[in-house]
Amino acid sequence: MTGTPPSGVGRPTARREWSTPPWTRVAPVALLLVVVTVRTLRPIEDPDTWWHLRAGQELAQRFELVGPDPWSPFTTHAWIRHQWLGELLLAGVHAVGGVGAVAWLVTVFALVTVLACYAVARRQASVLVSTAVALAAFVGASMTVTARPQSLSLSLAVVAAHGWTATARDGRVRWWLVPLTWVWACCHGFWFVSPVLGGVVVVGLLLERAPRTLLARTGAATVACLAVAALTPVGPRLLAAPFEVGRITALIEEWQPPTRDLPAFVVTVGMALLLVALRSRGPLPSWPEIGVLGLASYLVVSHGRTVSLAAVLLVPLLAPALERLVPFARERVARPEVLALAVAAVLAAGASAISVTGAVTRPAGFPTALAAPLTALPRGSVVCNDYDAGGWLWWAHPALVPVVDGRTELYDARDVEDYARFAAGGPGTTALAERRGCAVALVRTASPAEQTLVASGWGASARADGWVLLRRPAASAVP
Repeated sequence: MTGTPPSGVGRPTARREWSTPPWTRVAPVALLLVVVTVRTLRPIEDPDTWWHLRAGQELAQRFELVGPDPWSPFTTHAWIRHQWLGELLLAGVHAVGGVGAVAWLVTVFALVTVLACYAVARRQASVLVSTAVALAAFVGASMTVTARPQSLSLSLAVVAAHGWTATARDGRVRWWLVPLTWVWACCHGFWFVSPVLGGVVVVGLLLERAPRTLLARTGAATVACLAVAALTPVGPRLLAAPFEVGRITALIEEWQPPTRDLPAFVVTVGMALLLVALRSRGPLPSWPEIGVLGLASYLVVSHGRTVSLAAVLLVPLLAPALERLVPFARERVARPEVLALAVAAVLAAGASAISVTGAVTRPAGFPTALAAPLTALPRGSVVCNDYDAGGWLWWAHPALVPVVDGRTELYDARDVEDYARFAAGGPGTTALAERRGCAVALVRTASPAEQTLVASGWGASARADGWVLLRRPAASAVP
């Protein structure tokens, strides 16, 4: 198999740039930014946002990144706060604009992701092709664009994918990938994608029989990307963080294989299949390209949480392949295009910020209506809680102790399994309540857990918005 030539090779020489004014060329991507803004303007829905927010607030006061969990008596593993930079960002935005500003961050993350995908695609494709690829990548990444640090990984991942694939294409090592990986490692655990991409490119270049000097430089850049992760404020312990999560990924819903009818999965698989179809008709892909496609294919089918990564990794491969089909050549990137996109992005973000009022400031799907009875509970009361309420309890009611939250890597696998039995109803529900000494239970109305607890004598003290607060029977009250 031979390497693919630069993106301009093999194009029909008769193709010319569009003669339309620059502002009309960017109209499609400007419209895309508007659509992204409208689609992401909503209340906070991610249950993990809340504990990330509290973590950031505490880090702003005391910058302690590795140590025992200071919140819960039920966790058994050290807490490695490897997402500290993203958590400080959440806390800083909240300090300025409250919960509404945190919800607004979702729009900002989405706009940055789309612009990053467009910019990477635009380096090798026309405006319309780049817009189409950016739109597909956004849909594929939509499950990950939430108010939590993982959203920062999307724009960083597409830039890293561009850097590594460009290195394989022209033989120039992008050393800026090293500081990029350092920043990424301070934001979220997906940073390891950068050195993995580097390793894939090194193997691909080896199969291409690339010059030894290029292999050595690319290998050195890959090792450097791995090494700098150990030089963040977390220290070498950061390298072990992925393995901490790996203990219980089989018990976490977002780490299960993706649901096949989800739009994000369907679109990302479509991107991969389209890429295969396009490259099978044109110049044969290089081994590094095949390796990146293989990595993306694995990510899209292995875990629901990694579908988004697969979508953005495909951008620098799909854009030039699709460009070969269109009847017009790639336009030069001119200053009016950059200015128009910058203005469109600022206007979209500004309009979103103005709109963050009313319903958007009230979280969606959380027991905020039960704030008064929860506040009235004695300090240190243990709450047998629905999983989605755990992080919110840590933030909104820090005097209470939920039995589980989104920091599942801190809990023993057997405890997570016990909680799954609690949520499923039956004997496991009351068994967990007894073992943890729960004074109350905060679960969803008509859930299996509520039905079992009520049948066991627990009484409802408050109900609102699909949530119920149950009190333990007096005969078995916690001393």
